[in-house]
Order: sequence, then C-alpha cells, then structure tokens
Amino acid sequence: MGDTDSPDFNKARGFLIGYSLIVVLLWFFGADLTQFKLMGNEIYLKENIRHVWLVIALINIYLCFRFYQRLPKRGLRFDENMHEVLDRVLVSVCRFAYKGRAFKHAASLTEKEEDGKLVELKMHGYLTYRDDLEREGGRDEFSPTGPWDYSYPNRVKITFGLSAEFLKDGMNIKSSGGRGYDVTPSRILYMFSIVYAFLKGAMGLSWFTDNVWPLLFGCLSTGGAVYKWWQIHHVFRHAYQSGFSQMLLPL
Repeated sequence: MGDTDSPDFNKARGFLIGYSLIVVLLWFFGADLTQFKLMGNEIYLKENIRHVWLVIALINIYLCFRFYQRLPKRGLRFDENMHEVLDRVLVSVCRFAYKGRAFKHAASLTEKEEDGKLVELKMHGYLTYRDDLEREGGRDEFSPTGPWDYSYPNRVKITFGLSAEFLKDGMNIKSSGGRGYDVTPSRILYMFSIVYAFLKGAMGLSWFTDNVWPLLFGCLSTGGAVYKWWQIHHVFRHAYQSGFSQMLLPL
C-alpha cells in the first residue's frame, strides 16, 4: 500500500491516467463487468450489479482529487515556459494589429523632421514588465517572483523599436534607432493571445500534458462512467416499472 498511496506526483499522475484509460476503454467497448479475473480467479458479481459503474466513477473521482492535491504550486497556471510563449505571441499579434498605426506614427515623425518619405517599417518589440521583473524580482517577500505576478494592463505593455526605411532625394535611407512606439492591447486581444499561446504551448511543451491533461482525462472518464451507470440504472428502473405494471394489469 505504501507504493500505491505514495505522495509522489508522478505516481499519482500515472495512476490517474492509467485508471482513466482503462475506464474509457471499458466504456467504449461496452465491457461486461459482471465477471472478471482477480489474481487468476474468476469473480462473478451477483448483487448491486447495476451500480458497478458508479463505484468505478467514485474511484476515478478519488484519483482525480489525489492528483490535484499533489500538483505543484501554480501547477494549473502557466509556468515560465508558457509565459515565454505568451510573450512571443503578444508581440507577434500586436505587431500585426498595430503595424498600420505605427506606420502612420513613424510617417508623421519622418515628415515633421523632413527626413523624406517613409517606405518601409520593421517593428521589434519587447514587454516592459520583463524589465521590472529583472529589476524588482527577489528583492523582498513582496517582490514579483515571475510573470504570473503581473496582471492586465501591466502584463501586456509592449514597446516596439522601429527600424525605418525612407526615400529622400531619390535615395533609400535606413534608420534603426531613435524611434519607438508603445502599445497596450485591449483585453479582447489579450484573451485571444492567451488562447493562442495555450494551443501553441499545449502542442510543444510538457506543461499541458503534465498538469492539465490528466485532470481533463480523469473528468472525461468519470463522466463516461457516470453516464454508463445512469443508462443501466434507467434500464433497470424501466424494466422494474414495466414488470410492476404488468402484475397490476389483471387486477
């Protein structure tokens, strides 16, 4: 029992995934659970057969809670790697969404400074909260410990460095400094970026499969077991009511 009930996170995840997989397979293939083998012996169930799936669901719920209790701190929130993905997504999304405005901004500065006509603009962005995190992180107990300590709008402020190419006196002139453009995306754009980063990170990083997917899979298999129990229970109740009605019919 010591190995079965170990507080190790990996074992809790393994038990949950393994048991949930068996439940899903039993549910999908419509296994007959009135008899099975235990340590080489045939076991036949005679009482409360219609509640077998409910017992299976309760065991699965226990394993889900057991796994959840052993999750690392902030295990269901984005970790550092997922926040790095979100940073890159925010920069890319905002570059696409605000490039037109940034171009107009740079064009007005070019015209004002009589540098010529702006013909091309490149944007290189970074999130400003990273500077604050590097400066303030770890100073005391109230200092931020990571990206997860920042919320909207501080979490999404971006400064774009503008590399411009403009035409003056028939010559193309490139400028790589001196101009910047600050952006604070809307909440809708921020939520879109979170969803996109979640989908992108779930495919390429282990955070989703380590911490989130086992719980989702456990809930899915539990739901399947409960649904199977409801179906069987409904059939039993319907058969009982039909038999009772036929008994009263001659009366």
